[in-house]
Amino acid sequence: MKHEKKQEFKSSGVLTLLGLVGFSATIIASPWNQSAQDAETKAALQKAEVVGYQVVQIYREATKVSALPKVSSGGRLPASVAPAAEPLDSLRETGTMGTDPWGQPYHYRVLPNAERSSNIRIVVWSSGPNSKVESKALEDENTKVTGQPSFGGDDVGVVLSMTQN
Repeated sequence: MKHEKKQEFKSSGVLTLLGLVGFSATIIASPWNQSAQDAETKAALQKAEVVGYQVVQIYREATKVSALPKVSSGGRLPASVAPAAEPLDSLRETGTMGTDPWGQPYHYRVLPNAERSSNIRIVVWSSGPNSKVESKALEDENTKVTGQPSFGGDDVGVVLSMTQN
């Protein structure tokens, strides 16, 4: 008769087996984790567009108010015309507005119009999942932005161009 060998579990064998199971689970779970991040990024881009439209609306309203006729002292305007907003010159070209899916504010910058047409170009971006603004050049009003702006690191954003009227 042949001698039968007893099989024993050794701790190194168990650890190797657990390692393989863990590695397999990581590979399988990775696409689900990536799709969750993609969904947040997509939501951030959609909300960035909404914030951009809101900033453009503020600029449109300021343009209408700055175009109102000046009233001499003691004069009155009709009740439907009220100088409630700031003049266009006092509006900032950069700022923050709203919050992204990661709880940080959206940053925006109104770009100067090279063609002198009635379009408003605006960049709106989020600091992304790491919550660190890595597109510092866009925040600096003294830095000239020409062409398509680039976002640094994991920052995500949109560029909108709309007519002023």
